[in-house]
Amino acid sequence: MVNRPNPQRTAFLVGMIVLTTGGAGGQTPPLRDPSVAQKPLAPLGAAISAERNGLFAIDVVVTDAAGDPVSDLAPRDFTLLDNDQPARIRTLHNSLAAASELIFVLDTVNLSPQQLTRTESAMVHFLRRNNGRLDSSCFLYRLTRDGLLSSSKPTRDGNLLAQEVEQHKSPRIVWRSGRNDEPNLLRSLEGSSQPNPLSLRALGSIAIDQREITGRKVTVWISPGWPVNGGDIGFDEATELSARLREARITLDNVNVWPNPDQSFNYRDYLETSRSQKDRQPAKMALQVIATHTGGLVLDSSGDLDRDIERCLEEERSFYTLTFNPPHTYQMDEFHDLRVQVARPALTVRAPTGYYNEPVYFDNPRPGTEKVTVAQLEELVHSQTELPRKLANLELTERLSTLRLDALLSEIRSERERQALTADADLSFALAPPTDEIVNRPLPPVEEQRAILRRTFDYLQNAIPKLPDFYALRGTVRFEEAPKRDNEIWKMPHQDQTLHFGTSEHATVLYRNGNEVVEKKQKLGKRRVAVARARDLETRGTFGPILAYVLTAAATSPSTLSWKRWERGKYGDLAVFSYRAASTNIAPEVAYCCLPEGDGTTLYQNKADTYGEFALNPDTGAIMRIVINADLDEERDPDVPLIRSQVMVEYGPEELGGKTYICPQRSVEISRGRSERELHEWGMVFSLYSYFETMINDVTFGGYHKFGAEARILPGFEETE
Repeated sequence: MVNRPNPQRTAFLVGMIVLTTGGAGGQTPPLRDPSVAQKPLAPLGAAISAERNGLFAIDVVVTDAAGDPVSDLAPRDFTLLDNDQPARIRTLHNSLAAASELIFVLDTVNLSPQQLTRTESAMVHFLRRNNGRLDSSCFLYRLTRDGLLSSSKPTRDGNLLAQEVEQHKSPRIVWRSGRNDEPNLLRSLEGSSQPNPLSLRALGSIAIDQREITGRKVTVWISPGWPVNGGDIGFDEATELSARLREARITLDNVNVWPNPDQSFNYRDYLETSRSQKDRQPAKMALQVIATHTGGLVLDSSGDLDRDIERCLEEERSFYTLTFNPPHTYQMDEFHDLRVQVARPALTVRAPTGYYNEPVYFDNPRPGTEKVTVAQLEELVHSQTELPRKLANLELTERLSTLRLDALLSEIRSERERQALTADADLSFALAPPTDEIVNRPLPPVEEQRAILRRTFDYLQNAIPKLPDFYALRGTVRFEEAPKRDNEIWKMPHQDQTLHFGTSEHATVLYRNGNEVVEKKQKLGKRRVAVARARDLETRGTFGPILAYVLTAAATSPSTLSWKRWERGKYGDLAVFSYRAASTNIAPEVAYCCLPEGDGTTLYQNKADTYGEFALNPDTGAIMRIVINADLDEERDPDVPLIRSQVMVEYGPEELGGKTYICPQRSVEISRGRSERELHEWGMVFSLYSYFETMINDVTFGGYHKFGAEARILPGFEETE
């Protein structure tokens, strides 16, 4: 809820509005001092793992000629090339801001007993130094032919992890080999005891297991590698493994102090990444190849295992993290080469060598829509020609008012067509009205504009607080896109973006002492159950607080407030003002449920700048319509799960207790955000973002009744004590 402005606050806001004469197009420039700088757009992605939402993060290690890390480079020293084209680096930080997590993989599958003993000894030596006090968090995975096990959580207690190594025990089971009760990409490999399938499954599982832990992870895999002359690893498995390692920000280091058993194999011959099923080769999934692609070290046959572990640790302490947006693409699994260059000479840069781009990383426009004006839509409805198909595939270029929508709905009998028409109208509420709804009246002088706004502030100060306690009936109709089809995978845009009836709800809204409470909800209709975490939309504050927020924020520097037009309304001509408001502590929240992490109940909440318009009764100052758009931009904020969040509320006269008040009659809320998918890969189950989808709540208010009771003595009865 937004607090109502007190009299002193209202007077201050009205006094600071600076009106100037009209500009081009009959509009008044912003009603404030134009010399005041605009507030920078508020960052919205701090709470979300950027790697999963369209904004990519990669970690870069820079070393000098002696192999020592270089940590004093500035952002201007870096250049990122995506397919040999310069790409914008959105952010760049060095490791002073965050440390890496160090992960050891104890590979009992690909090491001989003697090699395993030496590896365990080197790990214990590292973990117990400094009396077991580690400089950074450390984690341990143990790969066996029976499955993958791990530590319970990252820890700086080296003695605890050393004890796990010495006792050959790990407290947590990630998966057991041979389980076939869950579908996954490597179903054909379930239960196999071959080193290659087990090892690749373990690596994929580690990446999924680490996705929800923020920050970089340096994963040290001590092993000569696994056999690469067999196995049935397809192109899709390779692209999924690449995506999961990138999302988890895993830098894979391969340490091997033993001669490679396959002298004919040189991993450098297979560093060219597979771009399709045709050029897939088992050798391209070798441990050393994957490590190189993640920007990791390949330390081969040095003979000094302790020193190699120490070198991995040194680079774990010094790195740079940069973020960038992948370009739009319409092709699945489109491989992009990555190169990071630095301006300073004689330096070596190690970073991920590429990524697979997917269409789903950004929004894709709805295909096959026809843009029409309100007049063309009215002609279409009157003709009744192919109405279901055309209504489902059109996009209005002008706002369809509630008055004209009701007139068109009266001519349609099919409930499906009525729903499609309503959804089309809802999507247009933030557009300009048709020219025949714009009133040809002169631009009001500055003093008249100021007087209209003063009456509006008086209305908020005096009329809204005097609303009696009452209740109203609220009906909500939800429109949403069709469920995903069986042939749709997470990488693809949604094939059917047409809006359909999803569900409806009836509720009673109580307004008492300036607060609104929703109770007695009753949901009707069928709602799809394919999506485990459905987003909910609900607009609060429609009975007053939302109005106070917009007027207060719009009149406060550095916000802008401008005259827009005269407009014909249902109850007379309206004065329309546009505004842009900077986010404040009292700003309405942009909410999204839920983030694809944990148990799926984490709510995304943030505040954004807003813009829109409000239409006023010029005589009374009453607000008759208000439009609020959250200032969201996919290109600017690709890590935010929402790209569209809009609210429109219309008000009109309602009788309460014999008096007429201006109350909500209709509201529409539109949200376009990322859907979620549950995937099963390598025996692991996890959620991730998929295509964008639109949801609409169309809400009507009615049945207003004032709280209260009347009593009188009826004739023929005696009053008793």
